[in-house]
Amino acid sequence: MKLAGQILSFIRNVSIFRKEPKVSFHDLFVHFHQILEGNNATMEMVADMEDKLGGQYVFDRKYMEDSIANIEKAVLQSAYNLNFISGNKDLELYSVIEKLARQLKQELAGELVIPGGRIVLALEDIEETMDEAVGNKAYNLFRILNLPNTNVPPSFVVTIGGFHRYLAMNNLHDQINALMGECKNKESSIEVISNKIRLLILNGEIPTRLRHEILKAAEAIYPRNSESACYSVRSSAVEEDGALSFAGLHDSFLNVPFRELLSSYKKVIAGMYSPGSIRYRIEKKLPFTDMAMAVLFQQMVESRVAGVAYTVDPNSPQNQSCMIGANFGLGTSVVEGNTEVDMFHVSRRRPYEVLDSRINEKKWMLSPNGTDSPVEVSPEMRNKPSLLPDQAASIVETALIIERFFKHPMDIEWGLDDQGQLRILQARPLGISRGGQSRSPELKALLKKQKVLLKDQGVIAYRGIGSGPVYIVHDEESLNKFPSGAVLLARFGIPILSRAIPRASAIITDVGSPTGHMATVAREFQIPTIVDTGSATRVLEPGCDVTVDAEKNIVYEGRITDLLFHQLLERPLFESRYEFQILRRLLRRISPLTLIDPEGANFNPRGCTTFHDVIRYIHETSLGILLAIAEKPSDLAGSGGRRLKSSLPLNMILIDIGGGLDASTQKGKWVMPEQILSRPMKALWAGMDSPDVWNTDPIPPDFKGLMSGLTRTQIESVAGQTLAGLNVAVLGADYLNMTLRVGYHFTVVDALMGPRPEKNTIFFRFVGGATDITRRSRRAALLLAILENIGFKVEGSGDLVIARAVNSSADQIKHYLYLIGRLIGFVRQLDILMKDDTSVELYFNRFMAANSIIPASDPNFRGARKK
Repeated sequence: MKLAGQILSFIRNVSIFRKEPKVSFHDLFVHFHQILEGNNATMEMVADMEDKLGGQYVFDRKYMEDSIANIEKAVLQSAYNLNFISGNKDLELYSVIEKLARQLKQELAGELVIPGGRIVLALEDIEETMDEAVGNKAYNLFRILNLPNTNVPPSFVVTIGGFHRYLAMNNLHDQINALMGECKNKESSIEVISNKIRLLILNGEIPTRLRHEILKAAEAIYPRNSESACYSVRSSAVEEDGALSFAGLHDSFLNVPFRELLSSYKKVIAGMYSPGSIRYRIEKKLPFTDMAMAVLFQQMVESRVAGVAYTVDPNSPQNQSCMIGANFGLGTSVVEGNTEVDMFHVSRRRPYEVLDSRINEKKWMLSPNGTDSPVEVSPEMRNKPSLLPDQAASIVETALIIERFFKHPMDIEWGLDDQGQLRILQARPLGISRGGQSRSPELKALLKKQKVLLKDQGVIAYRGIGSGPVYIVHDEESLNKFPSGAVLLARFGIPILSRAIPRASAIITDVGSPTGHMATVAREFQIPTIVDTGSATRVLEPGCDVTVDAEKNIVYEGRITDLLFHQLLERPLFESRYEFQILRRLLRRISPLTLIDPEGANFNPRGCTTFHDVIRYIHETSLGILLAIAEKPSDLAGSGGRRLKSSLPLNMILIDIGGGLDASTQKGKWVMPEQILSRPMKALWAGMDSPDVWNTDPIPPDFKGLMSGLTRTQIESVAGQTLAGLNVAVLGADYLNMTLRVGYHFTVVDALMGPRPEKNTIFFRFVGGATDITRRSRRAALLLAILENIGFKVEGSGDLVIARAVNSSADQIKHYLYLIGRLIGFVRQLDILMKDDTSVELYFNRFMAANSIIPASDPNFRGARKK
């Protein structure tokens, strides 16, 4: 019996068997407000860190330490508040936050955080957040994979995880770290130390699983003749081919046969410890703790001609020309500089004419037939141009496409295969000498002649220059079809746009905030962005080329090449500073938003990979809890609610969480409308209580009987002991959460209306009806059209309507709520009258006319009305 008693005692004390104490409505909404405050504070801190990446502000290690600590503290507080209102259903968030904070501290200490996931990836399987896992060389090729004319060879990469698995298998971590530690004190011994480390690596064994995955991926590149084919095996280290080039310091191998792939893998990772690479790190003051190598395997391109293209001449960057170095055979002879090659200067303007060329005597080339040694060029070919003018033009055209994508002068390795087809083998930023020059008088004069479409409207979220055709994203379909290089134009700056942001040349929104989710993603990808313009979707024509000057907050008509070129030359040198690199790596674990879809299978604490994901999850989850607040109206009995006395056919209970009702209401059970102090509730009620709102066209007799029966049922419920069917409004001075049931209709309004626009929000949801789904869907289409036309971001399915407004002034929120109040009364019985599709247009025009609203004519609205 003693054992049984102990078991029973244990069961009673385990939390899942204990009844959790009930959270009062006051506490629930107080903690929800704290979540909003904490999330906004976090986003402001993230925005400040991202501003530092622009190079206009000085920061140091102490700034980064304080920023990480403050963000961790704010996110932990939000997680605590969420668990308070959810009954501790999201305790897993704490371990997620702890893990992210630990990774940030590792990054700040210069220790590389090893990415998880698969260790061998085909190029097309790389994802946007994997730059640190695959290295910049592989990552850059992945990013341009789907650009026009790039034609990247089939490739796969062994990730950083594979590198660490190799070192762990051979117990090399501690030995290498000890030897590298000697380099700081014995620079004269770098050659000896380098040789020791490389021998340790070359003598190691590749883990069995990694060996099999490499060979399997190689066979996929040449499925028919992999064992007789050749590959290129290239370095793709952390930071290589990024702001830090490591050009020529790491080993790569061409014409590698299948049987030598594994040994070449070891050679490449050993090459990271070459004397030149070690000295480069010492000169750049880079830590040895983040040394890691991914390895890129490519299908070997048997080039007839190959070389390098610079999209800007580094010797004369002010000239509008690209520079191409070319030779017969493989491009190694061009990049290594050990033989004479041809040089071409080609105009950056169509039709890309050759402005100047120097045709040298090309005695040697590296043959594409699999031999490692240079071979002689035949005497009759030595003095012939390696490129024809049309081939040079084709190379420049593709190079400029890549440059526009990266928004930076580029160094591009290319090859023309035996069919004369252009193949892109590598793309990295081109280092050129730049000064902080202001815009020249000639450029300023040119800009004065350009037609200005928008000026000083909205707020700059990320500085820069971008140009392309205007493409309006107004729904899921248009988002999926967004073309690379276009200017993304949207009514609202919402997180779902992040799917298209990497492909955009610039972003403009009518509504949005520089501290919002979308702006954060735009800064992450360095996309020039202007938000909150108010009218861009009405001013800018779809398909027309524009130039977005997010330095001066101007949008010009047409493509201004000189302005774009000026930006390329003004990229500052601070990006190569170690502090900048650390800050960028910290933000990779803070600001990206990958948790986009609340309905997705990964929308849970385990799916959060950044702090931005965590606060997104907290926000959506806490909002969901609020929306379910009146699912059990009986819970309101002991909450201190007061009934609203009104002539409207509503049974409304008001719950004051602070500043929502006049103090005199505490003395009685009833509240008069004039005793409401809550600013958003007063605005909503002003619309709902308008004298003409609850009068519509005559309702058919059968429907009258149905509606009267529903209302009578509600009244009888209130008179009795049950509270089922009650309407509930939770009020604060600046806050409203209302759940409204009228018959079979269910409406939710959640609004915050204060002095700070970036915190003001409205969430509106409507669902249900007393008729068939066809008529209810027509009413939903009517609501979608009206709400989008007056300024909401909307989505809907069947009879469900969801609308949101964000980042609006208090006056704008007040106006929106007034219109929502009128709309609730206007559509309450319309589903029975929606006999055909023309009814949507009819009642849309009636509502607009009754509220003196001129319907918009932009493409977004036209699309909404067709839903």
